[in-house]
Amino acid sequence: MKTKVSITTLFISCFLVFIVTYSFYKLKSKVLPQKVFIEAPPCENTMSEIRLKQYSLIQPILLIDVYNESSSLNPLRTKINQYINQIKSNQKADEVSVYFRKLNEGLWFSINPNTAYNPSSMGKLIQLIAYLKEAEENPEILNKKIFFSKHFSRVSPQNIKDFVLKEKKNYSVSELLTYMIKYSDDDATILLNMNINLRIYKQIFVDLKMATPPEVGEYFITAADYSKFFRVLYNGTYLSPEHSEFGLGLLTHSTYNDGLRKGVDTSVTIAHKFGEKITGNKTQFHEFGIVYLKDDPYLIGVMTTGSSLTQLSEIVAEISRITYSEYLNLYN
Repeated sequence: MKTKVSITTLFISCFLVFIVTYSFYKLKSKVLPQKVFIEAPPCENTMSEIRLKQYSLIQPILLIDVYNESSSLNPLRTKINQYINQIKSNQKADEVSVYFRKLNEGLWFSINPNTAYNPSSMGKLIQLIAYLKEAEENPEILNKKIFFSKHFSRVSPQNIKDFVLKEKKNYSVSELLTYMIKYSDDDATILLNMNINLRIYKQIFVDLKMATPPEVGEYFITAADYSKFFRVLYNGTYLSPEHSEFGLGLLTHSTYNDGLRKGVDTSVTIAHKFGEKITGNKTQFHEFGIVYLKDDPYLIGVMTTGSSLTQLSEIVAEISRITYSEYLNLYN
């Protein structure tokens, strides 16, 4: 009798184990096809953070960087690299650097990352950030009036120009910021530079862990470092969301259309800034911009040196076109 009970008990136990295992398998088969992600903590060897540390109880995240470039972006990177090799072999450019980033995911790649360039007019974006940062301490700064007596003489002429500031007139800081970004106007830039809060301006570089520009002489920067200025505006934690939105809004009204803008559908919004500098027979042309493609915006930056401003702007436009086309096909 005891043996019979033991066999029955064993049978029941095995049956229960079968039911539990089968149920678990069915549940697992339903869960696995779904995208379930368990977020791993940041690893010191793969990720770095830049945090704002001026507060006692909080440390807002300004930037997060994954050290390694994304292999999923290799098809885009390869196409751009092939184009760059072609134009360099045809002697249309001496140096070309490209920085690309999917802003909502942090996937990125960089081509020719170690070459540094004079940012020229792209430095105006840093002045914009400095004034908006000051406006958070003193909101009235944007309404401050600055008198413009006459046009400034320049060591380096402005070659791309479609606006002229009127002389003998008062302008508010807000108006000058608009002219500086929308038209890349040098007179507005010089006026703002003469009145800028140098403490705040220099602190931007300290906060972003970058070398501060020298007080005398040229300033050089890599594409990856320059991208940080666009990224902190997009992230909206260095400036308030309202001031970040205002700054990017000005950049969407840039009147320059022969670079990045030329490679993207006209219905797509771009917040962008260019820079150009001609010294003797050496020319530099650069442009960075955020392309607001649906709900998946990307940042693209191209920095170039060569002998022809027209050729370099065409190179930027073509890299923009390649990026936009491939991004639509492969990553969106």
